[in-house]
Parts: sequence; structure tokens; C-alpha cells
Amino acid sequence: MSLLAAAALLGATVTVVVINRGPSAPAPTSNAAPVSAEVTLESSLWKSKKAVKGKTLAEHTPLELGTRFKAGRDGEVAGVRFYKPASERGTHRGSLWGPDRKLLAKVTFTGETRSGWQQALFSTPVPIVAGRVYTVSYHTANGGYVAERGGLDEPVTVGPLTAQAGVFAPAAKASFPWRRHSARVNYWVDVIFRHRERRDIPRPSQRPSDGVTAGPSTPPEVSATPTVTESGPPTGEVSATPSVTPPESSPPASATPSATPTRSATPSAEPPASHTPKPSPSADPTKQPTRDPSPTPSRTPPASPPSTSFPGAADTGVPSGTNLKASKSITVTKDGTVIDGMEVSGEINVDADNVTIRNTRLAAAPGDWGIIQRQGHTGLKVEDSEIFGNGRDRTQFGIINQGRELTVRRVDIHTISNGILTEQGLVEDSYLHDPKYFSGDHTDMIMCTSGPPSGATLVIRGNTVINTLEQTGAIALFQDFGVVRNVTVEGNFLAGGGYSLYGGAGAKGTSSNIKVLNNVFSRDVWAKGGYNGPVAYWDKGGTNEWKGNVWEDGKPVPEGG
Repeated sequence: MSLLAAAALLGATVTVVVINRGPSAPAPTSNAAPVSAEVTLESSLWKSKKAVKGKTLAEHTPLELGTRFKAGRDGEVAGVRFYKPASERGTHRGSLWGPDRKLLAKVTFTGETRSGWQQALFSTPVPIVAGRVYTVSYHTANGGYVAERGGLDEPVTVGPLTAQAGVFAPAAKASFPWRRHSARVNYWVDVIFRHRERRDIPRPSQRPSDGVTAGPSTPPEVSATPTVTESGPPTGEVSATPSVTPPESSPPASATPSATPTRSATPSAEPPASHTPKPSPSADPTKQPTRDPSPTPSRTPPASPPSTSFPGAADTGVPSGTNLKASKSITVTKDGTVIDGMEVSGEINVDADNVTIRNTRLAAAPGDWGIIQRQGHTGLKVEDSEIFGNGRDRTQFGIINQGRELTVRRVDIHTISNGILTEQGLVEDSYLHDPKYFSGDHTDMIMCTSGPPSGATLVIRGNTVINTLEQTGAIALFQDFGVVRNVTVEGNFLAGGGYSLYGGAGAKGTSSNIKVLNNVFSRDVWAKGGYNGPVAYWDKGGTNEWKGNVWEDGKPVPEGG
């Protein structure tokens, strides 16, 4: 086979902090213990959206090309990536192979671009075990590829992943790639790997005595923003077909994969995907974000809402002419408290039931959230308000619901890493848009990380939800903590993200009673709706319902995209 040189690219990791549902938190004090949190990390070996230096090879024979790798932590493989030269044609199928060379998962690539990095997600992420050697590969009938001679002279380690070798096999159909070239070739085949870590997020620093206290917040002790190693600019591709020495290895006794994928019934992690997305950040306690009590500068220009039939800046947020009273951070401990007509610089901590926040503009300080409803509490309503970050520092979430029922109506949320995180309640007639990306972020405008508790529901209705980034989602239903169920997504305008909608499927079980009805998917941000497509992770059939979902031109969006 022929090979050529190509420059190695370093990968990147994306992080999303997800608050868990532990026991009800006690009243915060100046020395209160932090809230337990989950961090979902996603890693790949080489950075996406970067051209690979080197030459294009064309063997004109069917091939299976892959990378032999291992992970330093238990986790899941969500999908496969490969770098495609402009001359390559035909259908490609990605595969994941176990240590015993058995096929664990397969996927056919769809919606490929003419060249560059291609990505496909397995229908269900596959759990893998730390330290064991797996192989990720793709099949090409045409035999065109890009490779780097000597690219894997030494193992390549990025975050928890280590690439040990490039492998290949002449094969008429997808087969285990068992050969390793003597020139230690890298065939630019990559893996999408996810795992979770538990971290701490501090509780508020002060406990008010009269139910509501306004004042500056103390800096939260959260993990520092992970660094991402960037590669140099692409240099393009040059056609060449140099000759090389024969492969060094011989085939194993049996190279025929098992036809049936094997899966663990209890995976260790289940995240979202573009996931992209998702080198491994490490906590640095010396780098603590600080709260900024000064007024937030003017907001960044929003993404344009679709039309007058969906919410936009004109009919969400604080009504025009409302007089606002300035305040710093607020902590609420009295049931039934109403916060009305406030200009808050900082955060609002709700440690009480049936609290209402309305006609309020919240310039969220750098940190973990703008508004939080604490564990053990219920009935928070946020209406006719605006929540946004300062655009320079990360604010992780606009609204986090650790408690039970939450209602969000006519709220404008923007310039923030993630919009709303809740597992139950109602989000309607709101405008979520223009997320702000910081190194290591996952970005979702409305996110649910498991199904609502028994008897509860989550309704997401009549919103404009625009994620102007290439990851992760506009609306994302994930199985981080359990099977998703009893969620209705109806009458929304959805655009952008890696996928505009993550539909709730996952390795923890089949989702149920997920209704996706009469939504409009837009190509305004990306040609496919999301960067990779309109929908991912959707369980067809059963009690789930997909009906009336269309593109802006009225053409139907097929079930599950």
C-alpha cells in the first residue's frame, strides 16, 4: 500500500457541568459544604474542523482503515470520525471493535461533506473498560484516504485517550483491521469518547434572616476552565502515491468479526453528542472565577428570531417602560417571595417554595448560574425577565432547577454557556439564543438530564431556541442520570447546535412518552439544521410520538431526523 506524510493534530475536550439530584441541601452558611456535581467530558484524539497536512492516497480497492486505542478511564464510545480527502467517493461505514476483535457497534455515515473530518454517532453509546485495547475504523469501497507515515512512531495521548497504532485490512466489506504497517502509519481515524467525573460547586456564602438578602456573592470554588491545545493552520492536500514497504504483521487466525454487537446493560456515562465534541480538563484550584458586582456591559447582538409567529426580543424579557431597582445578588428563604422589577447584578438563589421572579433583568456574574432553585424546593416561576452573561467570562447556566416544579415564561436568555437545566416543569413562549462559547464548554439552550420523577412532566412549548454554535444542541434530552420519559417538545422553532434536538435515547434504557410535535426546524444557522443534522438519539416506536415536525419551507422532518 502507498502512504504519505501528514501533520498530527491535537484533540480537544468539551465539558458540561450537570448538577445532580442528591438529598435536600441544608441552609447555606459561610462554611457550608459544596453541592455535589457531575462533569461530563468528551474527548477525541484529533481536533475537528481542521484540515490534515499531507497527500491523498487512492488504492482503488476496498479497505478497512482504523486506529487501535485505549482509554485511561471507564466510559463510552459515542461514535467514530475519519478524515476524508476530496477525491474519496462512496458510502462509508464506521465500526468499533472490542479487545477480542468482535464488532461492538456500527454506523453508516450520512450527510458527508466533500472533504475534511466526517463524524457519525452510534445509535447507542458503547461502554468500554479502562486499559483495554479497542479499535475504531471505517470502510471505504473506493480506497481513497489520507495518512501520515511515522505518525504513530510513538503512542499519541490526548486526555484519557491513547492512540497506539494505525491499522488496516484489504476487505470487500467492513472487517476487523488487523494489519499494522512497518512505517507506523496514522490513517486519521478518530473516536468520540465520553466519561463522567464528580466535582463540587459551593453553596451560597450567606444565609439571610428576613427571607431575602441582597449583596455581593463570594467567588465559587469550581474547576478552572480547561485548556485546549490548538493546531496550526491547515495547508491543504497534495495528490501523491508513493510506494512503501510491505506490512510488518500477518493476519490473526480469525479476522471475521461477530455479527452481533455486544453491549453492557449498565454504561458508566451517557452524554450528549456532537459531541464533538466532548484533551481532558483538569481542575486547578488556583484559578477561581470571580464574581463581578459591577453592571454588565451592553448585550451582544442576538440571533434573529424566525418571524412574528415565534417569540423574539420584542415579546420576551422585561416589558418596555418597566422601572427597575438595582440590586446585587439575592438569596430567597421565605416561601411565596415575589421579586419584581429588579436589575440584579450577580445571581438569585432560591431556597424556598413558590417564589416568583418577574420583570427582572439579571446580569449574571461569572460562575455557575444566574438563577438556581435549590434541592427540596418547588414552585419557582420566572416570567417576563432577561438573563445574560457579560460576554467576557463564563456563566455556565441561565437557570438551574435542582428542585421540583419550575415555570419559565417569556424569558430572554442569551450570552451564556447553557440556557436552562431542568427535568420537570414548563418552559414556554421564551427566547433562548446566542450562547457564548468558552474553552471546554458543551452548549445547550434547554437541557434535561433524565426523565422527570414519577408523576411529573416536562413541557417545552412555543419557544424560539437558537444555538449559533456547532455543538451541542438547541433542546437536549440526555440520559446522564436515568431514562428520559414524559417530555413534550411542541411548537418550538429550533435551529443550530451539533443537532437541533437530542431526543432522549441512550444506553440506560428506552425512552418513553416523548412527544415531539409540530416543531419548525430551521437551516438558518447550519444547512442541516444542526451542524450534523436536525435530530439525534431518538427512540422510534413504543409510546414516543413524532408528528407534524417540518422545515421552514413546510417539508416534513422524518421521524428522528
